[in-house]
Amino acid sequence: MSTTAVLAAIGAAAPSLRAWADELKADDLSVTMLCAHLSAELIDRRQGSQIPELRALAPVIESLLADHDDHEEISLGLIEPLTWRALDGTLAPDVTREALGSKARDVWDGLYFGARRDDLRAVEYREGSLGSQPAVPAKLEEWLIRAGRWADAETPLAGLTVGTRAAQLRLRARCWIDRFAAPAPHELVAGELLLYLAPEALGVPKEHPLVALVFSGPAA
Repeated sequence: MSTTAVLAAIGAAAPSLRAWADELKADDLSVTMLCAHLSAELIDRRQGSQIPELRALAPVIESLLADHDDHEEISLGLIEPLTWRALDGTLAPDVTREALGSKARDVWDGLYFGARRDDLRAVEYREGSLGSQPAVPAKLEEWLIRAGRWADAETPLAGLTVGTRAAQLRLRARCWIDRFAAPAPHELVAGELLLYLAPEALGVPKEHPLVALVFSGPAA
């Protein structure tokens, strides 16, 4: 698809962009440059934290990804700027992602969640990490999930015995489970490092507990 054809498709899909697209037809732009112009225009046109035209443009973006993304021209020129505006709070991440087509969502997920994984937090066996003062003696019995994946709120992470009671470590929010720092089974001491994780949500304070210690009854 030529740049002129892409601009025509943009104007047809989103009439509010037709005049903008017509003006660019005389500029002899490469597809890469067109993507840079389009992402900037969409961000400028946002209403609140949403881009009204994005859903209508989804089929055009899907075609661009299918035909012109051999060297990630579309991924990096169009999707990545939108991703960074979501990461800095300018755009609503969930709404923006939902407006995209399947190929664009795959690109979005790689960029957005890849960046969120860098916001790592250490979880220790102490009040600051768990929201309440954990008791000792305590034993980490087993890890209940594999590292290197995203997990939803309320997902059990580990089984413990605290005193004579069975307990679990559970997520308070959706997080990336990066790696475990404590072996299992293992006798815990106060303040011991347990694991590293990163919250999916933006703006979570470093001191905010992401894991809860939940008791389930007497230990067997």
